Amino acid sequence: MTSPQDPARLDGIREKLALLRRLEAERGFGVVIGEPTPLEPIPDLPGLAEVYSLFGRLAGDNFRFDPPEAILSPAAWAARVVDEDDPMGSPLAVGHEVHSIPPKLRGDIASGAPIYLDTADLDVYWMEPDDYVFQYEHPDEDVEFTVIAGDPVTFFDEHVLGPGYPELVAVVLGPGVRDRRLRTGRHAGEHADNWRRLLVAAGLAS
Repeated sequence: MTSPQDPARLDGIREKLALLRRLEAERGFGVVIGEPTPLEPIPDLPGLAEVYSLFGRLAGDNFRFDPPEAILSPAAWAARVVDEDDPMGSPLAVGHEVHSIPPKLRGDIASGAPIYLDTADLDVYWMEPDDYVFQYEHPDEDVEFTVIAGDPVTFFDEHVLGPGYPELVAVVLGPGVRDRRLRTGRHAGEHADNWRRLLVAAGLAS
């Protein structure tokens, strides 16, 4: 089993990011790939600060990934407020969908529904916002959620920067969004999602 702090895996992500930055600079897909922003590791969350240190921010048509404020320093992690009544254990939002926000409003509305990290077992999962609210109101009831990856490094390596990205779109936004293609313009017939077009150009996803 690969550790979420495995240096080889982090090096692989670093190489992917270098390729994607080069392609973005050359072809202008319109995505955001931040520069490395070193963060001090959080022992309780192996791999999370390490992987965010490689890019700081990733953003495309469907998602935006910024480091949670609680991991910006060990002091911030120690000072975080834990909601004891949260039936999901006060997970961290490791990313957000932005597909639901009109492009013209994304400067005013930072993000839509979150993608969560379970701080106990490090699973990255998706849960419909209405189901989260229902769980608060009915803590003894079972609700559905989808585990996307078993740790944050695997999540970014395989589902944000790799072949699992189309399935991430399908899980969070639905198969219709995943399969949407442009009908007009010079990119007609290509995927409507600029992040997916970049991954395809890089040979990292189909």
